[in-house]
Amino acid sequence: MECQIIERQDISDLMIKLWVTKPTDYSFKPGQYCTLGVQGIERAYSIASSPDEEYMELFIELVEDEGILTPLIWKMTKGDIFTLRPRAKGIFQIKDQALKNYLLISTVTGVVPYVSFVRSFMNENQNNMKFHILQGSSYVDEFGYLEELQEISKTNQEYINYTPTISRPKDKRNENWKGMTGRVNLIVDQYINDNDLNPKNSIVYACGNPDMIIDIQNNLAQNKGFNVIEERFWK
Repeated sequence: MECQIIERQDISDLMIKLWVTKPTDYSFKPGQYCTLGVQGIERAYSIASSPDEEYMELFIELVEDEGILTPLIWKMTKGDIFTLRPRAKGIFQIKDQALKNYLLISTVTGVVPYVSFVRSFMNENQNNMKFHILQGSSYVDEFGYLEELQEISKTNQEYINYTPTISRPKDKRNENWKGMTGRVNLIVDQYINDNDLNPKNSIVYACGNPDMIIDIQNNLAQNKGFNVIEERFWK
């Protein structure tokens, strides 16, 4: 199949958002990914959109040294064409909606499936699930959904709490940052204590940097007994 770039937004030198057409009969579930291709090179990208949106929204990070596809994507613009595998895939989904708390931990673009979760479930949250989104980044300009998630968190406090954190607070790029600091995996314990999360009322999702995920698995799954579902963006 094919899809076309409808809009491109450059977030920083290394981060872009793309909106691409969704072919007729193409469907996906919140948390799944699509497989895009250019010149025969294919990679999987999580979808930020909710399934009912007209276009598929992607948040992509440039892989400079070892990247093969993203350097090609960086040369693309509105109107350019991707190949698209005909089925979305991935099991990084919310299947059990009976719990009260969903602790969603991410680094940089790992927040993408959580954006899809929030957009999809905010209007159909019949079980009063609460999403606790923790996102870590080195720089503030890598938070592609900062304003959206902060606004939703502000207006729907009973259903979502978004906590972004910066790991390099002294860097000049972050000189105006007033929020949380420290690596995301290092603020988790305090967050859990402050919000009364435990293995009986909560489930944990971890998406992004493999080192972060390993630390979350060791800390929350092995040591504290939480069920941790993971999605590693590179292996």
